[in-house]
Amino acid sequence: MPSFQRIAFLVFFLFCQALMAQTTWKNPIQKQGRLGSPLVETSPFVFAEKLYLLENNQRFWDIPGAKPGDFFQEDEIRIRDLATNEIVSVPLKNHAFGTVLTWGDRVYVFAGYYGKNKPWRKITEIVVTSSADLKEWTKPETILRANPEEYFFNTAVCRGKDDFILLCETNDPQWTPFTFRYLRSEDLRHWQEIPNAVYGKEKYVGGPALYYENDWYYTLYLKSLKPGYETHITRSRDLIHWEDAPDERPFVTFNPDHKNIPLIDPSVSESNASDVELCYFQGQTILYYTGSDQTTAGDLQRAIFPGTPHQLFTHFFDEIRPAEVDPPDPQANWLPVLLAPEKPTKGIDSLSQGPQLLPTPRQLAYQERQLGAFIHFGLATYANADMMSVPEAARFRPTRLDAEQWVKTAQSFGARHIVLTAKHHNGFCLWPTQTTDYSVKNSPWQDGASDVVGEFVDACRKYGMKVGLYLSGGDTHFGCTSSPDPQGERVIRGDVHRYFPVFLEQLRELLTGYGEISYLWFDGAYDPFGWDVTNPDTGIPMGTAYGDAIQAMVRHLQPNAVIMGGTKPDVRWSGSEQGWAPYPLENVVKPGEGLEKWVGPQNAGYIPAEANLHTRSTWFWKPGSDPTLKDSTYLMKAYLETIGRGASLLVNMTPDSSGLIPEAEVKLLKTFGNSIQRRFANPLAVTSSSAQPSSELILTLPDPRPVHLLELEEALQKGQHIQQYVLEAWVAGRWQHLARGETVGRKRIHSFDPVSTDRLRLQLSGEESPLELRRFAVYGPDF
Repeated sequence: MPSFQRIAFLVFFLFCQALMAQTTWKNPIQKQGRLGSPLVETSPFVFAEKLYLLENNQRFWDIPGAKPGDFFQEDEIRIRDLATNEIVSVPLKNHAFGTVLTWGDRVYVFAGYYGKNKPWRKITEIVVTSSADLKEWTKPETILRANPEEYFFNTAVCRGKDDFILLCETNDPQWTPFTFRYLRSEDLRHWQEIPNAVYGKEKYVGGPALYYENDWYYTLYLKSLKPGYETHITRSRDLIHWEDAPDERPFVTFNPDHKNIPLIDPSVSESNASDVELCYFQGQTILYYTGSDQTTAGDLQRAIFPGTPHQLFTHFFDEIRPAEVDPPDPQANWLPVLLAPEKPTKGIDSLSQGPQLLPTPRQLAYQERQLGAFIHFGLATYANADMMSVPEAARFRPTRLDAEQWVKTAQSFGARHIVLTAKHHNGFCLWPTQTTDYSVKNSPWQDGASDVVGEFVDACRKYGMKVGLYLSGGDTHFGCTSSPDPQGERVIRGDVHRYFPVFLEQLRELLTGYGEISYLWFDGAYDPFGWDVTNPDTGIPMGTAYGDAIQAMVRHLQPNAVIMGGTKPDVRWSGSEQGWAPYPLENVVKPGEGLEKWVGPQNAGYIPAEANLHTRSTWFWKPGSDPTLKDSTYLMKAYLETIGRGASLLVNMTPDSSGLIPEAEVKLLKTFGNSIQRRFANPLAVTSSSAQPSSELILTLPDPRPVHLLELEEALQKGQHIQQYVLEAWVAGRWQHLARGETVGRKRIHSFDPVSTDRLRLQLSGEESPLELRRFAVYGPDF
C-alpha cells in the first residue's frame, strides 16, 4: 500500500475506533487492590474535608481459634482516619451493621443494637448516635424496632429530595430473607414506613447501599450467581418502582484468581464481591467492598472512579448507541474523500447531539487538582533557550539529572500534576523513540541508554504525582511546522502527510510505554495539525482530520487522560502565559464563541480554562537567567488571578544543563507554596450547600473578627450555574454590602476591605439550578 494510502487508512481507522467505542460497554470502576483485612461492612465518608472509613469490626476475628459469633457483644463500630491509618473513635460497642451519614456539621452513625442477653445476629433495634468532632458522641437512641418475628441486618441512609431515607435489610417472614424496606424522616430520629417501598421481595438481595443523585434513588444490592455473589445496581424515582441495570453490567464482581483470603483456607478462591459503599472525595468516587466467599470473614478491597457518583451510576443505565459510520469497504474509493480539505465549521461537532454541558470524569479530576507544574527541559536547555534551533543530539549531557528533585520541587508549591516536554519544537525526544535518531539514545549521557521520560514517570509514581506529557506537533528537525501567524492565519511548512505517521507513532510510544498518563498537552504554536492551518500552495484549510485522529488515539489508549489543545480539547488556554485568566470565567464555551476563547470554531461545550506561567524570562533555562526570576509576590498575584477566578494554573520549572532545577528557583517555588498554605490554612468559618441547601447561606463566627477575603467553590459535578453572588456582613444591626461577583466555577477568591463581623450572608443567583457551593469560607486580613 503506498505511504499516502497508509496515512489515510490510519486516520480512518482511528476515526472509526473513536466512534465504535460507543458500542462497547465497559465497567468504569478501577480496582485498586486488596487491603489484607477481614472487614466486611465498611463505609467511606468525608467530614471536615478529610476522608474516613467507618468499620464494623467483629471481635472473633481478633482472637485465634474463635468462631463466628464468639465475643459478639464486644463487636465495635469504629472510625479510621485514612490519611494516618489511625482509629480516631469508637462510637458504638455491642452493635453491628453500622453505616454513616454526614449532614450539616455532624456525622451520624446508624447501627443494629445486639441488646442484652440476646443471641448473635438477632437484632431487633436500629439506633443512631452523632458527633460534631468524631470524639464526643451522643447517647445511642433507638429509632426503629422490628416487627414480630423480624430481625434487622444492614442499614443505609441518604439525604433524598426533601427528606432523609432509611433502608433496612430484613428477614421479615412475609418476604424473601434480606429484603429491603424504605422509611423516611425529616429529623433523622422519627421514621415512617413508605407504603409499598420494598425491593427484593421476589429474589435474593443483600448487602445494600443507598444514594440519591439527580432525582434518582440508587440502591446497590447483592446478586446470587449460584455459585458466587456480585454487586448490582438498581434505581427508582419513587422507591416503589425499580429499574435494574442490565444483568451483564455488574457494579462490582469478584476475581477468582484471588486466594489467601484472611481467616479462611488459603486455597479457597474468591467468589464474592459485596457490601460496596462509596463517597466523593477530591474529584474521585472512592469505593470500598469485600471479597472472600461469604462465610467466615471478608477480604477488604478498594476501588476508584475518576468522577462523581452521579456520573458513575448513570454509566450502568446508559443506552448503547450504534456507531454512526459503517465499517470501511476495502474496494470503496474513500481515500480522496477522506483526505480532501475540510472546511472549518462553526458550532458543535456534527457527530455530537449537542454541547456537553457537564464535566466528564477526567475533566472533573483535572479541575480538582487546580495547580500543576510545567517542566521545560531538552536540547533548548543547551542552546541558550532557543526553542527552534536544531543542535546536535550530542550536546544533551546532563551530569546530575534528578527527576525526584523535580517532583519534590513541584510538591513544595502544591502542584498535583506535572507536564514534561517529552518533545519540544526542535524535535529532540527525551525518550529512546524508534521513529528518529534525534533523541536521548544518541546522547552521550548514560552512553545512550537513557530515558528522561522514564525517570520522570518513575519519580512521579513514587511521590503520588499525576503524570503529564507535552508533545509538540511542530518538529523543525523533521522539517514540518506551521507558521507562527495568529490563530486562523497559519500555513503549513513542510510535508505534513509524510510527517503525520511519524508523529502518531511517537504519540503511541508515549501512551503505551509508561503506564497511566493523566494529562496530554498539545501546543498550538507551530502545530501543522491545527484546525486553522492552510496549504500554502492552494490556500485551502487542511481541516481537522489529522487532529481528530490524534485525539482518537489518545481516547483509545489513555481514556482517562485529559487533553489540552488540539482539535477537540478537554482544556483550553486562558489566553495568558503570565498567569492570568479573564473574569467572569465560564467553563462552557457556547456555539460560536470558540475563537474568542482560544479553541477552534468547531468546538462548543464544557471546556475549562488553564493559564500558564514561566518563572523566568524564557521557558527553558539559559545561563545567567536567575536574575529574571519572578518573586513570590508575583506568583501569589498570578495564583489569585487564575485559580482565584476559576481557572487552573501551570507553573513552569526549568532544570539547568546539569539536570537540576537551580537552587534560586527551588527556593522561590517553596516560598510561593508556603504563601499559599499560610494564606488559606486557617479559615475563620466554613460552610456549604450540603449544610445549608439554599441559595442563601449564613456563616456565623464565634465572635466579631476582621474579615478580608472570600473563598467559594461550586459543585461542578452538576455543571456551572452560579451567575452572581453577593456577600454581606452583619454590622451595627444591619446587613452591610462587602462584595459582589459573577461566576464561581472551580474556585473564586475575592478580597475586600476588612470588616469586623460575627455573621455573613451570601446570596446566589442564576438562571438554572442547582446553585450549589461545596465550600463557602472567609479569612482574616493577616498574611
